[in-house]
Amino acid sequence: MFVGRKKELEELNRRYFGNKKEFGVIYGRRRIGKSLLISEFLKGKEGILYQAKEDSSYGNLSSLSYEIDKLLNLPLSFIFHNYEEAFDALIKYAEGRRFVIAIDEYPYLLKQDKSFSSILQRIIDNAPDNLYFIISGSDISMLKEEIENHSSPLYKRRTFEMEIKRLRFSESIEYLTSLSNEEKVNYLSITSTYPYYLSAMDFSKSFEDNLAFLLFNQYGAFFSLPDQLLSNSTRTQDIYNAILKAIAKRKRSVRDISLAIQEDEAKVNKYLNVLVAQELVEKKDTYMGNKKTVYYDVSDPLLRFWYLFIYDNQERIKLNGEMVFESLKEKIKEFVSFGFEDVSRDYMNELNARGLLGDIYSPLKSFKADKSPLNRSIEIDGLSSNKDTLIVMECKYRNIAFNKKMFDHLVESVSIFPDKLERKYYLFSKNGFEDDLVSLKGDSIHLYSLEDIFRSF
Repeated sequence: MFVGRKKELEELNRRYFGNKKEFGVIYGRRRIGKSLLISEFLKGKEGILYQAKEDSSYGNLSSLSYEIDKLLNLPLSFIFHNYEEAFDALIKYAEGRRFVIAIDEYPYLLKQDKSFSSILQRIIDNAPDNLYFIISGSDISMLKEEIENHSSPLYKRRTFEMEIKRLRFSESIEYLTSLSNEEKVNYLSITSTYPYYLSAMDFSKSFEDNLAFLLFNQYGAFFSLPDQLLSNSTRTQDIYNAILKAIAKRKRSVRDISLAIQEDEAKVNKYLNVLVAQELVEKKDTYMGNKKTVYYDVSDPLLRFWYLFIYDNQERIKLNGEMVFESLKEKIKEFVSFGFEDVSRDYMNELNARGLLGDIYSPLKSFKADKSPLNRSIEIDGLSSNKDTLIVMECKYRNIAFNKKMFDHLVESVSIFPDKLERKYYLFSKNGFEDDLVSLKGDSIHLYSLEDIFRSF
């Protein structure tokens, strides 16, 4: 099932129906939907999508030859002598017609043959304007190096690049149309808007049954989740597991992580940089008075869930996953309740992207100050600003309504920011709002129930 990616497909098609040669670079973390996007784009078009493999250079050449053989009606056992010969055959076959040549997981080829980018550069430079080249991959840093490094053969060759991120909020809820609004929050609190996770759910089953089947089951699709998300250079190294577990358990600074896993801070920082580059860990700001410091968070909620509830219980789950799941139900409910902040923030960031906040702001992010002028800690669920306006978001996933006392506490927290900024408050509540807060609703105070969040844009 292909869902969403309307904006990305529009851009790929706009270039396809142009009359220029194209060379696009598509990248994004593992399991984000790059291959599916390219496959969807190729529907109804002439072209070839080659999935590079973790194989020798000759092994990849053999696999590519097999795909070309099928296209050109050659004997399937025929292997081209080299990549140049293989691509020349494709280009000759495509003569005079718009034709797409896409190579997925391009870094696999490069790791086996450092000269491959030079080969591709010569092919692209000499190709006619009817050709449309795409390379893609999950090793984001390697692909960026190939297109941004002055010494790379592919430098300045690309005509566009596209980073594939999570689905937009409105796209993700296309998976959830059969569910109640509270069930939608439950799922999005665990899956966020990652299509791989959403597509694995069986919505004819309950939320709890899905968790039990996919995670608390040694044969479940997500039982070994880190192996699917960490790149080849990291997945076998215990240090990454230790760091991710420490962050999931709220060891957030380099120093705290270092102490928790008993590794040198410089080493921890090096590994953290890799996890940030792979978009598995997010670097965030916090404040101690006027001093800004950095802390880290696992950016993927299902991966955070895995390190909290699965990592230390893997052997127990193999023996009796149902019992382990039952023993953790209350803690899982608490985890889900905190996820409502992420769900609301995703909704707000789509409002922002659509221009529905009155201006275009930088993406809303949580704000945290351990020491503030109010002599207390401050945590705000979402914050952004321009030169005139401060956008403030607050969420309550409780069994009581959002009331004016809660709002007044938020107003006090926001008082640490310059008075010249006009405040606009966006308040989200699972169980609605007290009348004393509803009476304040207006241009500067916006109230959102679950029904409002999941109403069509």
